[in-house]
Amino acid sequence: MWAAMERKLAWIGLNAIPSLTPGRLGRLLGRLGGPVEVWQAPRAELVAILGEEAGDKVARERAQADPEREVTLAGRLGARIITWEEEAYPKALKEIPDPPPVLYVLGEIEEKDELAIAIVGTRRCTSYGRVVAERLARELAARGVTVVSGLAPGIDTAAHRGALSSGRTIAVLGTGLGRPYPAGSEPLIRRIAASGAVISEFPFEQGGTQWTFPRRNRIIAGLSLGVLVVEAPARSGALITVDRALEQGKEVLAVPGPITSEASVGTNRLIREGAKPVTCLEDILEELPLRPLEPVVRDAEPATDLDDDARTVYDLLGLEPLGLSELVERTGLPHSRLSQILVELELAGLVQEVAGRRYMRAK
Repeated sequence: MWAAMERKLAWIGLNAIPSLTPGRLGRLLGRLGGPVEVWQAPRAELVAILGEEAGDKVARERAQADPEREVTLAGRLGARIITWEEEAYPKALKEIPDPPPVLYVLGEIEEKDELAIAIVGTRRCTSYGRVVAERLARELAARGVTVVSGLAPGIDTAAHRGALSSGRTIAVLGTGLGRPYPAGSEPLIRRIAASGAVISEFPFEQGGTQWTFPRRNRIIAGLSLGVLVVEAPARSGALITVDRALEQGKEVLAVPGPITSEASVGTNRLIREGAKPVTCLEDILEELPLRPLEPVVRDAEPATDLDDDARTVYDLLGLEPLGLSELVERTGLPHSRLSQILVELELAGLVQEVAGRRYMRAK
């Protein structure tokens, strides 16, 4: 028992060394034999294998790492740490070129999560992108497909919220669990962890940097059978996830957008380059190796937690669509406020837009 714990703590400690890249770790393991041996190796031995500068830096950073503290901090949050040697480690991640040796997990990763689709996109999405991401995520989750995304504002958050309304979702952080991005996302994290999982490969208190967010994208792709891009401008972090998915041999799908929208330049280009265009749930199910899916049976959830204005709009809408001008007249709300409420109600799955910018209660 102690040997197993010592080995696990060694992995956690090695994972907390910033300069210990996968290549350097592989070289050390190849020469020294295992994580405990690398964790305990004298500085001179590290230098002999990695060179003076790299070996010295790894030795100095190793002296600052505290794996026992990492375990304590994760435990206080209600999270656990698993290594790639444990049975609980996701099988899909073991198959990617650069699997993380350690995962911090809040919630539960289940066997059913092997049936997963990633939904990603720009932080600066349009209302069209938010509604589409939320709707497709909700429909996928209702069919038993786990939705994977990165918790970022915009498309990622819309995908998580949509999936939460009907099934499971996994959020992959580009920070440690103790410093989630974006600020204020803790309530959403708790909701995701209650019925899915929030995971990170980074030490508990690691903040976000220019390298952590691109690095986590390989995990988003790795956990998924395919990656669906809803909106992405010409230069977008979501396109890094696409690159990782292609390297892993995964399918890439994209939602077409208006040619006048900067937010759809990247997705429209992906389609020109061969990505599967997606306009409905069936387009996703036809393209990916998904077994026949049955709808997930869930109790209907009433419209709760609405503020007074949103409640007024929701109560007014029925199965007969109403246009914006009619809603403005009946509610007395300003056009801008009404548009905001309608988007929020759509994201919550309570309202749907039909032709002619008319709105009705969601079926």
